[in-house]
Amino acid sequence: MFQEDEEDLPLDELSPLMQAIVPKLAACRIREYQPEDLEACQEIYRSNEPDFVSPEGLQNFTEFLQTGTSYFLVIEHSGDVIGCGGLELVGDSDNAWLMHGMVHREYHRRGYGTTLLAARIALLETDERPIELWARASTPVIPFYGRFGFQLERLQVERVVTRRAPPGLCLQVEPQDILDVRDALEERSIRIQLDDAEEEEEEIWEEEV
Repeated sequence: MFQEDEEDLPLDELSPLMQAIVPKLAACRIREYQPEDLEACQEIYRSNEPDFVSPEGLQNFTEFLQTGTSYFLVIEHSGDVIGCGGLELVGDSDNAWLMHGMVHREYHRRGYGTTLLAARIALLETDERPIELWARASTPVIPFYGRFGFQLERLQVERVVTRRAPPGLCLQVEPQDILDVRDALEERSIRIQLDDAEEEEEEIWEEEV
């Protein structure tokens, strides 16, 4: 999934996105969400009430976890699930959505939110064209996304701006940024453990045996 390690570039030679990400990456384990993570993720949500998320939204968050999405990741620190967030791929389009990204309040400002964002960017496809990465966030969280270059935009449907649509936060992610994010995670031994990747490894092992 990741490129081979390369020598680190000076920070000022990286893109603005990478300049914001690289210094903040935090060592942790990142893996795909499992049903047994439900209570831990609900506790993460509650820890952010009411400043960052609405108490009324917990039920919708729970239903979202039970329904599933393209990818939903959790962050572990010392064996505890302290963060979670999803990535919704929109078919074959050049759009993707960040879904319900959050870190337990006790672990704010330690780089885990940045690492969670980087992990989801790493899962994007590296086609020749850039990808529009969208997110919706409460007002107190907007500065976090702004640090990486997200801007408030009207959602575009098939390239037509829908005036009645609520604004979202949008970042244009270049293919090289996706590769650079993967390299940065790999260089810091931060790997993303996906269920399908594990199954492929098991199949290869069985064939070799």
